[in-house]
This record gives sequence, C-alpha cells and structure tokens, in this order.
Amino acid sequence: FKAWSFFWSCVQPYPIFPAMAPRSEEQYRETIRGAIDYTMPQCILPELGVAKKGKVREIYFVQDKVLMLTNDRVSAFDFVLDNSIPFKGMVLNQISEWAMQQTADICPNALVASPDPNVVVQKKMKNTMVECIVRGYLWGSMAAAYEKNERNFCGLKIQDGLMRFQKLDEPLFTPTTKAEVGHDENMTLAEVEAQLPGMSQKLKELSLKLYARGVERMRERGLILLDTKYEFGTDENGVLHVIDEVNTPDSSRLCDIKEYEEKYPKIEAEMKTGQFKSVGDLLKARPELKIKEYSKQYVRDVLLEKGFKPESATEAPKLTEDVVVECAY
Repeated sequence: FKAWSFFWSCVQPYPIFPAMAPRSEEQYRETIRGAIDYTMPQCILPELGVAKKGKVREIYFVQDKVLMLTNDRVSAFDFVLDNSIPFKGMVLNQISEWAMQQTADICPNALVASPDPNVVVQKKMKNTMVECIVRGYLWGSMAAAYEKNERNFCGLKIQDGLMRFQKLDEPLFTPTTKAEVGHDENMTLAEVEAQLPGMSQKLKELSLKLYARGVERMRERGLILLDTKYEFGTDENGVLHVIDEVNTPDSSRLCDIKEYEEKYPKIEAEMKTGQFKSVGDLLKARPELKIKEYSKQYVRDVLLEKGFKPESATEAPKLTEDVVVECAY
C-alpha cells in the first residue's frame, strides 16, 4: 500500500478509494484496518472452465488468451498463508501494468488489457519455466548464505569482503527453476542454456535491461530497486515476451533511498569496530538499524519470529490482524 502511493501519479485509482490527499502513516493503517475483510482470497469463474491455481492467481486459458485474476493471498517460503492482504491484488496489477508500459521498448510483453483492477488479460505464451532474478545489492537469502561463507551463487564467484545491504559493483543474474510444487532451485547460466537452447544470453540481457529501467523509475520516486524477478514466455514465432508482473513489491525488494543513505553508513561504521562477525549479528544487537523493505520480507520475518521452520513445516501459522495491516502498508 505504501509502495503503491509512490506510484499514484502513474496508475489509475480504482473506485473503492476516495480522492487521496497526503496522509499520515497511521491514517493509511486505519484505512487498511477498516477494509480488513475487503479481500479476494480466490475468484472462480466456472463459465471459463477449470482454473489453473497459482499461489496468488487463478488462471484461465480462453482460446489464444490467458485471463489472470490476481487475488489477495500472500505466499512465503512457498506456503500460501490463510490470511488475505487488503488491496494486494489490485495494487500489484496496477503497478505491473504501469511498469510494462514503461519497459515495452526493451521487451514486448503479453499484456492485452486490464478490464478490472484484479484482472489481467494476456496473450497466451509458452512459459520458459525459468525465474530470471536480478540482484543489485547483497540482500535477502543471498546475504544470509554469504554470511555463512557461501561464495558461489548460480555459478558466479562472489568476492570476499562484502556486507549485507551493500550495493554490488554490477547487478547479478541469478536464475532459478520455476517449480510447480516445492522450492525453486538455483541454476547456472549453462543449466539455463541446456533447458532453453539459444535463449540463456538473451534472457540475461533482457533481465538486466529491465532491472536497469526499474532502478531508474524507482529512483525517481525515492525508492531503490534492490532485486527483482522476471518471467518470460515465447509466442508462436519464438519471440520472448515478459509474461508476469514487473518490478512490483511482490516480485521485488525495494527500500527508501533516504533510509538507506541514513542507516547503511551507520552499519558500515559499526562493522569497522570489529565487534560483530556479520551484519546479521549486528542487527540482533541493534535492530533499529535494519533497513525496512517494501516486499514480502516482513511476512517472512514474522513467520520466523514465530518459530516457523520452512524446511520441515507442513503449513504456515496464521497472521494476526496487526501483522496483516502492516503487511498491506
């Protein structure tokens, strides 16, 4: 919801909202709390046949088109949670529609129309079944692995001496499999080439260009695009198209430029004292230095704090109302 406000000048408001004047954080949260039950956990359209059910979408194939209904479910660690997040589907769809318009000169996309805030109609494509991840900063799961002395990511050798939250010299292309069930697995560029002969370099090139454009557009609105994920498909002529959301808080990590520029130098200074082995250890002692993300990381952190163990769990715990409000915010 907060990330969406940065994009307000770029996307069309939808009917459930009054005219938006600048408001305080608490007013935003109260708006969300008042709509806590205004969610769409799923949407079944039997007239269109049987839906393919994704983590956060119902997908219908109609002739040469794909109709995707983006619901308000949220997933973390490959688990779909019981809670729905107010406005989530609407926000993601409209940010993605705007971002696709901003990147059409780099790569064609499958978008045909968005007849409703929760609905996207696309041209039917053949999914490459590779998740094309681009990382501009040492963040998230990569930072956690790095702090455990892992230096090889997707076939790339990462230098020593980096810190969590640090900007990388160059953005990295770190693809993964797109698992129908279970967890996605890291892939090397050679493995992508083996799965998609003749396409790996093009996927890398397009992903890096899309990320660079996303960085530009986010910076204009006071945000840093830390990392993100793209999905591609091919049309009947074998031409690659973007087929999934682009640079949204659900497929990316973002943070506020001002907060990053305020906190990262403090983190650097603390690490130079030699008191902490890693930034992860520092944050346990100084949690106020953690840089807030506009992403799903908040949900992941809450689950872990509850003692959730994704490797062995069979289901995820339910979120409290306060957590749902904060997640939407």
